[in-house]
Amino acid sequence: MCFLLKESGQYDKEAVNPFGILDYLKLNYLTFNFDTVLPLEVKPEGSQPRALLSYSDRLVAVDDNLAPPRERFSTLHEIAHYVLPTHQHSMYLCDSQGMSHRTHLTFEKTANEFAADMLFKGGMFSIDVAAMGISVKTITTLAAKYQASFEATARRLAERSLRPVMLAVFKNTAGTRRINADTSPNWDVRYCIASPIFKSRFFTHVNGSAPSDIAAELTSSYRDIEESITRIIEIDTSAGQSQQFTGEFFYNQYNIFALLTPANS
Repeated sequence: MCFLLKESGQYDKEAVNPFGILDYLKLNYLTFNFDTVLPLEVKPEGSQPRALLSYSDRLVAVDDNLAPPRERFSTLHEIAHYVLPTHQHSMYLCDSQGMSHRTHLTFEKTANEFAADMLFKGGMFSIDVAAMGISVKTITTLAAKYQASFEATARRLAERSLRPVMLAVFKNTAGTRRINADTSPNWDVRYCIASPIFKSRFFTHVNGSAPSDIAAELTSSYRDIEESITRIIEIDTSAGQSQQFTGEFFYNQYNIFALLTPANS
């Protein structure tokens, strides 16, 4: 990964330019509407294709409806398929599920990891986090620096941190159809990402919902993502003991997030 970034002139830049890597690899690039152009027979039922690689044509194509951060990652994902030695097949058609960090497909998972390493420039991101500390401010700053999505940056911060930290992501499970519109919706855990040291000391996952009063305050009116709410909360660890954690809760208009760190750290 570092060799590819250096040889393509991207290593010393703050944000990686995928087009510089495409040029170095002599890959063609194309965008078009995948919904209207791709034949139905090549799209598995229920999938949302985002990008493709034609190895023999040296072509990377990306859906032109993608937001810029997704377009960047999708392009890097297809570059990963091209350069990884065991991935050199005739064609890849990659969908949103395959590019999800929770995919169970081995080839897609390894392409995601390689693409993320290029996007966040390997250890450079970890050095930035170590210097800036664990906070929503760090996430927004580094998302802008590396031109990545907020959620992808938050995940990277948690999984690569040298400090004990967990990112818990909550989704609105009540939906839009509620019998009593005056009741607050439930924000239940969608997934968790923890740093290695956090997992070894405490636990790998939490269940349940975000505190209802915090969820109501975060979502009741528009607020900047950095207008977080910090609270000391108690969680049972893997050893069955209750321990205090500092939770910094914030909202990006889609999900509620919480950065959990030991309260005594």
